[in-house]
Amino acid sequence: MMRTSLLLCALVLIATTAGAETLKIAGSGSMIPLVTELGKAYVKKHPSDRIEVNPKSLGQPGGIAALMAGAIDIAMSAADLTPEQAQLPLKAIEIARVAGVVAVNPGVTVKGITSQQLCDIYSGKITNWRQVGGADAPILALTRPESDTTKVALRQAFACFATLSEPGKILNLSKSKDMFDALQAKPNAIGIIDAVAMTKAGGKILPLRIDGRSHVGMESGQWPYVHHNNLVLGKNRGAAVKRFLQFIGSPEGQAIIKKDKAVPVNFSY
Repeated sequence: MMRTSLLLCALVLIATTAGAETLKIAGSGSMIPLVTELGKAYVKKHPSDRIEVNPKSLGQPGGIAALMAGAIDIAMSAADLTPEQAQLPLKAIEIARVAGVVAVNPGVTVKGITSQQLCDIYSGKITNWRQVGGADAPILALTRPESDTTKVALRQAFACFATLSEPGKILNLSKSKDMFDALQAKPNAIGIIDAVAMTKAGGKILPLRIDGRSHVGMESGQWPYVHHNNLVLGKNRGAAVKRFLQFIGSPEGQAIIKKDKAVPVNFSY
């Protein structure tokens, strides 16, 4: 009788863990907070699965490379695939759209600038906040690497930024967290983040209006600076991947996306 009970217990254990998987996810740094929140909520509903989101940014190209090498199961791409990447055996699924934000340290009194003034700041033509209606203080401009999706989206959003050459004095920060921290800590700073990071800053970073428009107008099409958040699949398109995507598309997953000030995108898998 005892042996029978033990056998039944073993069979139940096998049945509940047979489909369990660990999904490793990495890539664009700007997507880490949102996907981490989705992963935490997912494993509460599917405790036999594990979601491991790399807390360090690999960048979009690094995420795709890791996916192709089989080191991860899903890549985070805060931009559409490049033409070259689109030729690879990959499937990109857009889960959300997030407004890019031109942000400043809370000590900056300027509330808005034009897109041309933004470009003049990053080209070195405007170097003092007084030139755009602010206090007499030098501007500390912070940027991201050219391969970073935050920078790619910025160049696509404003025409004058498309071919703009940044001088060497512009401080280049390789990680989203570095930008986030610098905007809070460095007086007179201006930089680029997204609406998710803006929400998590809790007022310690302030958004600038550009050409009279605010990033909160993204849903109505009034804001051009937008990140397209994609989860990119490679060889692993198994049951756990499907479960995770189904959760993201569920009302609970969509609510998490909205809570982080992103806009859910309907998708099929």
